[in-house]
Amino acid sequence: MKKVINNIISNSVKYMDKPHGEIDIRILDEADSIRIEIEDNGKGIAQKDLPKIFERFYRTDASRNSAQGGSGIGLSIVRKIIEDHGGYIWATSKESEGTCMHFVLRKYIELQSE
Repeated sequence: MKKVINNIISNSVKYMDKPHGEIDIRILDEADSIRIEIEDNGKGIAQKDLPKIFERFYRTDASRNSAQGGSGIGLSIVRKIIEDHGGYIWATSKESEGTCMHFVLRKYIELQSE
């Protein structure tokens, strides 16, 4: 999970275009799962790119033109880690307002022996 959170926050910092960047992290306790949201106020992601950002080697037009580089593999690794833990991940975004990465993991339930 450390790799997941580090990658998402690193992307938020890397593509931040505001002088006063903000990153909010929320942990929501749901019935049988935990939902984590990591939201920034950066440049955002175009709606046409959102469905593809978790694909290997996919880079948005904005990231291709940036000086920050990157291979476009980070979010595909993040998705694999989340899915390997039985969870799922998605993103919501508005251009020039920011992006929110959401992921859900099942709670570990210890079975009681009788």
